[in-house]
Amino acid sequence: MPLDSYRAFIDESSAVRSSTRQEYLIGAGFIPFEACDEIREQLRCLALPGQVKLHWTDESEPHRRNIVERISALAPMTRVVTHRSERVKKNERCRRNCLEALYHDMAGMEVFDLLLEDRSPSQNSRDGERIVALQGQGLDSRVRIAHRRGGDEPLLWIADVLLGAINAAALGQPAHLETLQETVVLRRRTVDSLES
Repeated sequence: MPLDSYRAFIDESSAVRSSTRQEYLIGAGFIPFEACDEIREQLRCLALPGQVKLHWTDESEPHRRNIVERISALAPMTRVVTHRSERVKKNERCRRNCLEALYHDMAGMEVFDLLLEDRSPSQNSRDGERIVALQGQGLDSRVRIAHRRGGDEPLLWIADVLLGAINAAALGQPAHLETLQETVVLRRRTVDSLES
């Protein structure tokens, strides 16, 4: 199946890695257009009664194990871009670096339809302005982004769970990431990411 028949669902995470370092992560789950509705419904079944959306940090450990096993069985392709930096209060530069790398990866794979988890209107607007600027610098003009709230789009939960598993592994709990490892197509750092 050509990748231009896929849509990417993108989420972010930021985690402290040491007293002087932090890591910003962008994750994307790729779902074939024709499978979106079916997978969306399977993911909705993972939410507990009264829960608007899955969010890694809010889940109990037994529920995390169940979620990871179910997502692994769905076998989505996933991609992660990270940026390690000195600790900073605002992450917008880190986000720009990760998203820019991801946009180029997506264009190279011919995945042009990208859905990001909604943030504030001004932050969403900056994401759009960045795409326009990158397209002015040669990024494929077919790349399109949109934003949606995580509670309204369960397919965004795949990236949230993947990033949560990566952060858990960094804290010495690798089991979740090991379960999801088969779904990861690529994991890489931005060009100007610090090594450690």
